[in-house]
Amino acid sequence: MLIISLVLLLLLMFVGLIFMLQRILNKNIISATKHIDELSQDYSKKEAEIARQLEEVKQKSQEILDKARAEAEKARNQMISDAQAESEKLVKHAQSQGEEMIKQADKTRQQLLTEIEDRISKEAVNKACELIQHVLPENFKQDIHAQWIGELIENGFANIERLRIAKDVQDVKIAAAYSLSKAQRDGLAKKLKEILGHDVALKEEIDPKVVAGITITIGSLVLDGSLKNRIREQAKILQQS
Repeated sequence: MLIISLVLLLLLMFVGLIFMLQRILNKNIISATKHIDELSQDYSKKEAEIARQLEEVKQKSQEILDKARAEAEKARNQMISDAQAESEKLVKHAQSQGEEMIKQADKTRQQLLTEIEDRISKEAVNKACELIQHVLPENFKQDIHAQWIGELIENGFANIERLRIAKDVQDVKIAAAYSLSKAQRDGLAKKLKEILGHDVALKEEIDPKVVAGITITIGSLVLDGSLKNRIREQAKILQQS
């Protein structure tokens, strides 16, 4: 009987232990399952967060890429525009330089033509004077010489007061084809005294190239009443017309 009681007691204790172990195991399993569920949920949240962040990174990367492409396209267009503008600028500058060179060349050509024409005219006048000097009779040249000196004394100083003449001039140079007579010399001296306000010394010089007439040098002013000058003036008139 005692043995049966002990066996029953042991059996009850064993059943109790099994029940307690089962409860403990169930509790641990539930706790473990709950923890796993929490980890799973946390993992899902983190995975969703990572996916969201990855999507944001992709969007930002795409935005950066699009922006970089747009800036690169803008820079390329700007470079093309700048290159075209610079090219047009260079072309205009080259055209301007070309036009300026053409103008300078034309100006130089005109200057050369003018110089050549002046030289030709001057040489023509010199040759004409040489021919007249040798062809005209001596008495005829002397008559013209005297007549022109008379006209110069009478009318050649009409507008000379308007010109700037140094008042301290003491000597006046006279270049004539023939020697001045006393009357001619006195007439010139008197006329010059009226203009300058004081007496001046006349320094005569015989120059056959004048052909007829005289040239008067008062300081820096030259009054040309020679036949050579009249031929030169008439040649200019003919050349201009």
